[in-house]
Amino acid sequence: MSFPVDIIIIEILLRLPAKSLLRFKSVCKLWYDLINDLDFVSRHLERSLVIQTNLHFVYHAHNTLRLADFDSFNNPIELNYPYGDCFMVVGSCTGLLCLQSSNQRPLMIYNPTTQTYKKLPLLGISASIRNFGFGYDSIARDYKCVSVIQCGDGYRRGSFESEVMVYSLKDDSWRKARSPSVPFNFHLSFRGNVFVNDSIHWVGGINKCEAIVAFHLRDETFSTLPIPDSDSDSDPVNSRGGMCVGILDGCLCLSVSNVNRDDVWVMREYGVAESWTKLFSIAKHNGHIVVERPVCYSINLKELFVHMSVICEVASINLDTMEISTVKGPDFNFCTKAYVCVENLLTL
Repeated sequence: MSFPVDIIIIEILLRLPAKSLLRFKSVCKLWYDLINDLDFVSRHLERSLVIQTNLHFVYHAHNTLRLADFDSFNNPIELNYPYGDCFMVVGSCTGLLCLQSSNQRPLMIYNPTTQTYKKLPLLGISASIRNFGFGYDSIARDYKCVSVIQCGDGYRRGSFESEVMVYSLKDDSWRKARSPSVPFNFHLSFRGNVFVNDSIHWVGGINKCEAIVAFHLRDETFSTLPIPDSDSDSDPVNSRGGMCVGILDGCLCLSVSNVNRDDVWVMREYGVAESWTKLFSIAKHNGHIVVERPVCYSINLKELFVHMSVICEVASINLDTMEISTVKGPDFNFCTKAYVCVENLLTL
């Protein structure tokens, strides 16, 4: 049985890394149109996500964004982006980053693979606290940015007046979310957010208690997820470190900073409290938080890369011996954020 040549060509191209495909766009107009086609972009991304290929390490250090190969950190590439050194990463999803300027300029969606970006329209709403999230609505096939705007003295009164705005990349506009209110405070959101299971997750506060809060992009509603049971009475949660959400091997994970140790938990089945599994516990070094957020497993699955918040470094933990080694490479000291990014051919 023979296949048409064009189908064979497409199947071959789908298996190539983005770096090659971006060069091949100059071969001919047919290939240029094919590689830019949204269906091809989606199929290439889905294949990379399923078989875990075309992965890179993106990190924010010394006010620069750098891209390193997943299996080697020796030759990182400094990425080009328009915000200079005044920005922070406020979200990551399927290889795209959401960047926030520190001087009130618009949010920006940035693709490290194609080094293209899209500046979002300004919201024009004043707020005491503004929290962001970024994710992908798989039903609408649309990237969305969420802004939770909270006004008022919530720290003193225990509650905020809140409004949720959603940006659609397809529509290139902001609108009010269908969810009428935010049932919690975001005073802990400086620890970041993570996109898992079509939902954006934060650590938030409900009646002065920490909880995992999810905003579901499909129906634009909020819910809370159960936090794992732990022996926090014998080793209480450190209020300076608390909890931080992350993603590990496609699962929601939670780092818990106790007074004497840090725990890392993984939710094996999304939304099921009984599926929380403690991956490991590790003693603190001189009282410092060791693990702020897991980043990813090594290729051989014997090590876990983690971000350490107090000393702002990326480290690897040997899962057999629990030995910790800082990652050696250009500018890996003072690393404020670290992500695994899959190659995404989308041109913004």
